[in-house]
Amino acid sequence: MRNLALALLFSAPAFAGEFPSRPADEQANPMEGLYAAAGGGAQFFISGDNGFGYDLEGKLGYSFGPPLQIFLSGAFDSATINGLVEKTIQVAAFLQYHLVTRGRVMPYTRAGIGVCLVPDFRVPGQTGVGLAAAGGLGMEIQLNQSFFVAPEFFYRRATVSASGSSSDVQIIGLQLSLIYY
Repeated sequence: MRNLALALLFSAPAFAGEFPSRPADEQANPMEGLYAAAGGGAQFFISGDNGFGYDLEGKLGYSFGPPLQIFLSGAFDSATINGLVEKTIQVAAFLQYHLVTRGRVMPYTRAGIGVCLVPDFRVPGQTGVGLAAAGGLGMEIQLNQSFFVAPEFFYRRATVSASGSSSDVQIIGLQLSLIYY
């Protein structure tokens, strides 16, 4: 028994060479942790009358690894319709899922629900408020270990009301985002 214990003790360094340990940062998934993004692009604003405009969006949340992210998004959309500037502000919680997680190009889909604010809704100084839903389909293209660029088609919809008046607002567009994991 003592000979077996000595043999195992002296052979331990040889076994350790077969299974080298790695630093903790090499074992961690580079897409796990903080998720932050900012982007903007062109959109088509549909609210009774239609118009083209721009959108800006910021995202902050957590990534559970390559397939799944959860984040809060703040989006601002603006368009000129019949000479008037129409704006919406949407704050929503999103769940994002990557359809493919291998390679440097990863397609994804996302869906979220939140609240929409429409400044100067029907009357100057009056803000319309309502439930909002949004979704998107895009591709994250890896630039380096932590940064990605993502073109995305998106859709936002809200039913807002103020002072007994309500309206649907729909926005469809294309944006480009810079993402950090």
